[in-house]
Amino acid sequence: MKSNAKLNSKFPAVLFLSLFCVILLLNSCQRTGYNTFVNPFIGTGGHGHTFPGACYPFGMMQLSPDTRLEGWDGCSGYHYTDSLIYGFSHTHLSGTGVADYCDLLIMPGQGLIPEDIFSNSVYRSTFKKENEFASPAYYKVKLDKYSIWAEMTVGKRTGMHRYTYEDPKNQWLILDLKHRDPLVSSGITNLSSTGIEGFRQSSSWAKNQHFFFNIQFDKKIISSFFNADSTQMCLVFENNGSKILQLHVAISAVDANGASLNLEADWDQFNFEEMMRSSEDKWNELLSRIEIEDKGRTKKTIFYTALYHNLIHPSLFQDADGRFRGMDQNIYIAEIDDHFTVFSLWDTYRSTHPLYQFIYPDYNAKFIRTFLRQYQASRQLPVWELAGNETWCMIGNHAIPVIANAFAHNDFNFDTLLAKEAVKNSLMFGNNSGLKFMHKGFIASNEESESVSKTIENSLDFAAAEFIRADVDRSLSPYGYRNLFCPKTGFFQAKLNQKFIADFDPREVNFHFTEANAYQYLFGAHHDVSGMMNLMGGSHVMHKKLDEVFTSESKMTGRVQSDITGLIGQYAHGNEPSHHYAYLYNYVGAPEKAQRYVSAIKEQFYKNSPDGLIGNEDCGQMSSWYVFSALGFYPVHPFHATYDLGVPSFRHATIKVPGKKPIQIQSNISAKNKYVSVFKKNGSFPGYRFSLSEGDVLEFSLAKRALNEKLAEFPSEEPLYRIAPYILKGDQVFKDSNRIELASVQNLDMVYSFDTTRGPVYDYKQPIVIYKPTTLYFKLKQEESGRSWQKADFFVKPNGIKLTLTSTYANQYAATGPDALIDGVHGSEDYRDGFWQGFQAQDLVAELEFDEVQNSGNIQIRFLQDQKSWILLPSEVSIEYSLDGKSYSVPFVAKTEIPLDTEHSLTKTYNFNPGQSIRFARIKAKNAGQMPSWHLGAGGDSWLFCDEIKWVK
Repeated sequence: MKSNAKLNSKFPAVLFLSLFCVILLLNSCQRTGYNTFVNPFIGTGGHGHTFPGACYPFGMMQLSPDTRLEGWDGCSGYHYTDSLIYGFSHTHLSGTGVADYCDLLIMPGQGLIPEDIFSNSVYRSTFKKENEFASPAYYKVKLDKYSIWAEMTVGKRTGMHRYTYEDPKNQWLILDLKHRDPLVSSGITNLSSTGIEGFRQSSSWAKNQHFFFNIQFDKKIISSFFNADSTQMCLVFENNGSKILQLHVAISAVDANGASLNLEADWDQFNFEEMMRSSEDKWNELLSRIEIEDKGRTKKTIFYTALYHNLIHPSLFQDADGRFRGMDQNIYIAEIDDHFTVFSLWDTYRSTHPLYQFIYPDYNAKFIRTFLRQYQASRQLPVWELAGNETWCMIGNHAIPVIANAFAHNDFNFDTLLAKEAVKNSLMFGNNSGLKFMHKGFIASNEESESVSKTIENSLDFAAAEFIRADVDRSLSPYGYRNLFCPKTGFFQAKLNQKFIADFDPREVNFHFTEANAYQYLFGAHHDVSGMMNLMGGSHVMHKKLDEVFTSESKMTGRVQSDITGLIGQYAHGNEPSHHYAYLYNYVGAPEKAQRYVSAIKEQFYKNSPDGLIGNEDCGQMSSWYVFSALGFYPVHPFHATYDLGVPSFRHATIKVPGKKPIQIQSNISAKNKYVSVFKKNGSFPGYRFSLSEGDVLEFSLAKRALNEKLAEFPSEEPLYRIAPYILKGDQVFKDSNRIELASVQNLDMVYSFDTTRGPVYDYKQPIVIYKPTTLYFKLKQEESGRSWQKADFFVKPNGIKLTLTSTYANQYAATGPDALIDGVHGSEDYRDGFWQGFQAQDLVAELEFDEVQNSGNIQIRFLQDQKSWILLPSEVSIEYSLDGKSYSVPFVAKTEIPLDTEHSLTKTYNFNPGQSIRFARIKAKNAGQMPSWHLGAGGDSWLFCDEIKWVK
């Protein structure tokens, strides 16, 4: 035994050293896995709106620090430029343009508890950037105020906090239930010596969010107390000799039992490292589906961070027992499936969901099955769903192209009959339905704001519905967007009273477009590239228009839109409508320009820095553009299972989807070789638009010049779509007579009538002249199937009064022009009806002159308020009178007493009785100023909307 012991006295040391080296090597392999190329701080600066905290791929919890309480750049709760931490909350949104979440704030402290501890200005702490670290599954920071190191990690449904104090004594925590979005109700429902349960119900972007939680501590609570309204709580912990305090937190949107079940499912006896390793393993598993080879670290970091951003949302919204909260707020169960939330579909239908379908089809099928359950609960496919609430944010029905893309890939891992039913009912009967507006082929500006964008994107949704053969009304055409193409300007424009609105400026950002101008929606119908090309006059004209977009001055007019960033000319990469533009050069025979601009966008707008995203991340869309473009292609058409040629960023990439043969991508890219000179799929040129299948091999040979293969023809899918006629000339309000000219883009025959039910129908041969208020109906003689008559109303202007405006009305809210305020046409409570005149960031100043002296009567001035649209009543209206236009009376002043925060739109008429004979009047309506702090647009310039000014006897 002794001799053996002597022999083994050296061997165990060698064995131990060997084992230690193996462990180090294994740990090094794990720590140098794909998730170590992720930099969660990318996008946390600038306008990226991301957060750096710990999360699980598509998981339920995002455990992250909150550094900012309000403002547009605080939507995620964090901004890299901040130096204060208020605490750590459990839900966060990645890259959205509206704030919500940040539920259940927890902040640790130590020592004597201040009397005013429930003030967030007291419990918050400063921190230093050099003491902050983040990876996908882990976050760490030192809180300066109490010298506490805070660490976070997460599992699928729960998360852990680990706080390391300087001393084991006097450790406490603040739980803040009223942090961030407004509370409807909240409470602590159970408190034990080692745990606490509670809930909060809030109303913000998600109008009715339910949040339940269960927290277990690894130390005993020795005392606790609340603030005055029991929405904040302080917990004090025992001194058991340990400087470390750990929390395991479970959440649920269902109920307290759901949170308890989630805690039990993820329970690991406060093993922080084990939870972190498990989460890291999951990140590595999903990130490894794309293997990139590159000598440098920077581009790999940008790439894998982009891929990481695509794996945060959608987020799990289902408890461990299968229960979830439906869109009708009832509780349902999906026993063998996962249910999700956070669907930013206006953004993500473009390339994020195509990326899921390509790389993560197993998850995309889950998302579509979630859509269908949401439809069953609400009878509407999601538009922008959040926490079981439909926010109705953004436009269109863009779950539909996501479903259509799965059809295109022959991936039917969902109920296709139910999908067709959901598509049909959402388009025809849903609250965001296109049917109520698109029956005549397009949306007019007086029917809806953002009418041009909505027309284009409804057309895309109709194309997706048609692709999957959903039985929708035939008037919902994929080509309806063509009805808003103005042949005079070559842009898509808004129509009012069947006439293109005058004084058009394609650079103007206005409410006819969604977060964009006419340049940024010029090629918005990316489901019908050939149709757009033909409409514009062929590839040569489209080529010139593309050049115009990218080379024009990067200056815009109209309202300030903070989303429009990342400009190359009028191309705006920081917002989604332009994302496919560079690739359109392939369609006009200029692939070198496509590759030049794609490369410029990748190099200029994606960096390994906090401000490394040029605009909002938008739940993955900004980053999915980069992932596709770095691989060398992009899905211009969002639901045809095809990809358009770009230029790769790496020498080699392997796409590994479980159960499928890998796709190999090879290139010889270098600093000198920037353009694809030869492109092959499985040994032959597949064209500029191509499909991909498992096992494919893509070879990019790069040189100083791009390839110049002959373009395949892209014929319009519908050879003839009859574009609706429009009014070329004729004023909506006229004085004596009105000469009306009709026009057809395609020079087709037209007919008109003054009464579609009884009156005769006339062939249109020459201009129509009218002398009295008239309603005119007209259409093509051979009308498009299912489309109704176009209708236009004309009014006679009242006599006897002259208006002089010294204020400047906005071009997009010009109403009927310079005399709109005295034209006799009254606006409704909907500012979009085309009869309100809008003035932003200025007072309304006007002078009236009557043809004759007015001896008795009142002057009435009417204004609109719709605070959700930034339209506020004037703070006061004053008026002064004169007989000769030189000597004026003392001003009469009327103050506004209606609150600015009224939910509904309303009109207010200000009445002034001169009490004297007058012929002249000066009117001043004082603008209400910047939007108040409680408003989503806080600090922005408000609008003043007026219509009508009149003399009432």
